[in-house]
Amino acid sequence: MAGCRIVKASMDSSVANLKGYSEEFKEAGSTFVTAFNAAIEAMQGDARDALVEFFETNIEKFVSTDIPEAVNGLASLLEANAQNFDDIDAQIAASIRGEG
Repeated sequence: MAGCRIVKASMDSSVANLKGYSEEFKEAGSTFVTAFNAAIEAMQGDARDALVEFFETNIEKFVSTDIPEAVNGLASLLEANAQNFDDIDAQIAASIRGEG
């Protein structure tokens, strides 16, 4: 692996940022769902029913759950990688010192 340089503090900061963005996306998704429902509240008829069905089937879960979970999953992946780097660094240092 040529030129690999890990800056743990930067990874930790990115994890914290991603977790914050996940919460922001979750809040924005909730706001979006509320706004959509308010926008169609006065509508009537089959077109409204089809629109609600489409929204509930294709959009609602995506904006309120899937996007926040994807961002949070990325944060978890990065966090696990950062921990792996810490563990490997400690193992290399112990090896150099002749420990274990």
